[in-house]
Amino acid sequence: MIDRTITYRLIGASIMVLSAAIVLPLILDGERPAELDIEVQVTTPPAFPIVEIAPVQPIDSLSVKSSSPEGKSPNEISLIPVPRPANDVKTIVKAEPAATKPEVKTVTKEPEKQTTIAADRWVVQIATFKSRDNATRLVEKLKGAKYDAYSTTTSSLHKVYVGPEFKRDTSEKIRNDIKKKFNLAGIVVKFSVN
Repeated sequence: MIDRTITYRLIGASIMVLSAAIVLPLILDGERPAELDIEVQVTTPPAFPIVEIAPVQPIDSLSVKSSSPEGKSPNEISLIPVPRPANDVKTIVKAEPAATKPEVKTVTKEPEKQTTIAADRWVVQIATFKSRDNATRLVEKLKGAKYDAYSTTTSSLHKVYVGPEFKRDTSEKIRNDIKKKFNLAGIVVKFSVN
């Protein structure tokens, strides 16, 4: 038979294992780290001005002239370019059958709007917060002062931006204005959609 001391030791060991199985998960399982409970919310970015690009103009400045050189039939038509007389006047030559003269119409056109497309845009990064509430409060404060402010979340940090602007000088002026009004020193960085 089994000695009493061995029986007591086996009972004690089983009680220790059972209590460890119950108590250790309660002790070791604390709250989840805050980094795992991240809810990513991005405020709506400001509306960008829509840049309209003029469509490609058709080649309507060509006159139509019938020709019948050697080896070609008289029904073939060749196009000969005619230089434009001025930037604001367009000449249109309409081809008619060979018996009549071509009709020439002069049409004035409005000067085209010149649009520029900037490759880079600039924003002012005002602050970086660990708390989303702080970032939201600062965005609302800046929007109340008529700035195009928004925030983004990257790797559990909430960054507050103002902009974007097409010129770096404009972003630097905004940064200086915010420093004077709110005593917040920001940095000018390139705008990234991501």
